[in-house]
Amino acid sequence: MLTWENTWNDIEDSGATAAVVPIGSTEQHGTNLPLASDSLITARAAQAIAEELDAYLVPLLPVGTSPEHMSFRGTVTLTHETLKAVITDVVDSLVKTGFRTIVIVSMHGGNYVLWSDFVRELAARYAHTKVLRADLQAAWDQAYKAAGFTTPEMHAGECEASLIASLRPDLVGPRPTDFPKPRERVKGVRLDHTGFPLDVREVSPSGALGEPSRGSREKGDLFWSVFLKQAVEDVRNQAGL
Repeated sequence: MLTWENTWNDIEDSGATAAVVPIGSTEQHGTNLPLASDSLITARAAQAIAEELDAYLVPLLPVGTSPEHMSFRGTVTLTHETLKAVITDVVDSLVKTGFRTIVIVSMHGGNYVLWSDFVRELAARYAHTKVLRADLQAAWDQAYKAAGFTTPEMHAGECEASLIASLRPDLVGPRPTDFPKPRERVKGVRLDHTGFPLDVREVSPSGALGEPSRGSREKGDLFWSVFLKQAVEDVRNQAGL
């Protein structure tokens, strides 16, 4: 795997033809998880994929689309159009410098331009380069089940608390605030087309939509052990490598 800590000639001499582009977010994650949660999770997935593909790991874009969290201080967001423009410029740079397989990775659901026709339309611009978004849903579902998560979660609950506890236990605070049964409690509030509250603070003053107190490092370790193995296999198949 190569990163921006390498020199340009390291990358050229390696013969690497694949690049991995991680897209994160900076947004509130309740009272005990860092703003960087989605970025940390995305970075770990992208690193594993880049290692498997012996690829160039592009620096993480730490800001995505997070308008639903803007009533919490510290959240930073791009518009969907700006995010598409940034991704387009990054991909175009990689194509121009010789990469022939480009895998975009994001574990932040708010970056839903990546689940639209955008990536397919972007890929159609390049005749000799494969551009794809890593489809990690099957790996996520398998790992979620294996980890034994039992509480419903929409944001910053048991699962995310466990994943961050595994990756960066030093960033997990001591005062989680639970919001049980979030899907039942968002009924009747303003929702976007994905069913997520347009303003999370209207629903949950703490920011969590789940039960972070139930998270644990042990559950997170188990999740990652299953998820990363399956994720890299799935992306290799998706990229035809």
